[in-house]
Amino acid sequence: MELSEFEFKRERRVGEFVQDFINLLKIIWGHLTRELLRMLIGPLCLMLLVGYYISTQLNLNADYSSGEIVDMLITLGLAALCMLIIGVLAFGFTIEYFILLRDRRDLAFSYKDIWVAFKSQSSKYFRFLLGSVVVGVILLIPIGFVVFISALIPFVGSIAVGIVFAILGLWFFTAFMLYRENYYDLFDTYTSAFSMLKEKIAEYGLASYVVTFLFRSLMTLMSIVPLIILGLIAYNYVGFSNDFFETYIGKILVTFGSTMLTVFFIIYYMLSVISYGIIYETAKELRFGEDVFEKIHKIGRRKNV
Repeated sequence: MELSEFEFKRERRVGEFVQDFINLLKIIWGHLTRELLRMLIGPLCLMLLVGYYISTQLNLNADYSSGEIVDMLITLGLAALCMLIIGVLAFGFTIEYFILLRDRRDLAFSYKDIWVAFKSQSSKYFRFLLGSVVVGVILLIPIGFVVFISALIPFVGSIAVGIVFAILGLWFFTAFMLYRENYYDLFDTYTSAFSMLKEKIAEYGLASYVVTFLFRSLMTLMSIVPLIILGLIAYNYVGFSNDFFETYIGKILVTFGSTMLTVFFIIYYMLSVISYGIIYETAKELRFGEDVFEKIHKIGRRKNV
């Protein structure tokens, strides 16, 4: 399948969402990772330095004073902030990539085009982030209650929790896209996004969950081999003692592990945006029917006309 043949705007069932996501990923995977990781090389290097700094400061065998514990918590907080910033950048860059992909229907664009588009919309990203923090605080109690009840149900509960978070992610993504594409202002975009999704919210949530579950499982399998290698090195070196992580090799491996975790974190955001984007285009088509005039124009026309 060529990218020009891929239909972004059409109604899909759960199985079709998964299949279309895989088909699109086959076409764009090389281009997507090459262009976006090129843009994120700077933040990744920063995370590498932060990971090495934490590994040099962290001593698992030491008895920390209260002041040292506070300093360590601040350091870990800064590391978490760095990962949040990297996540926001990965999220934003992939959204602009998806929009360029949808509008151009080819891969004839580079990281420069993505950066220009992201920079021109950076104020919207910042305002939406602040708005989402407020909305997240409001939803904290009801969502927490639903997650708590679901967690009490064996096996099915974990799936239900996954679907709930998939729905939340899709809802926030849809709200931002409606705001980004000037359908609604910031105050109305959250309610409008829910209104657009609510008729098929369970189906959309299930489709999103299945897709994210598939590539989350794949990423887990990819991480097993490095973890086994690290485990063998630690076992052969000091028999899994905490002293291993105080050595130079131990600190390097901790730094490498934190960097790989960040890379997986980025890939997760990238693939989530692509899957959400397909669902968003379907929901938007059902709501607005933006290509209805194009379909009417093509009625009764032969392909060679």
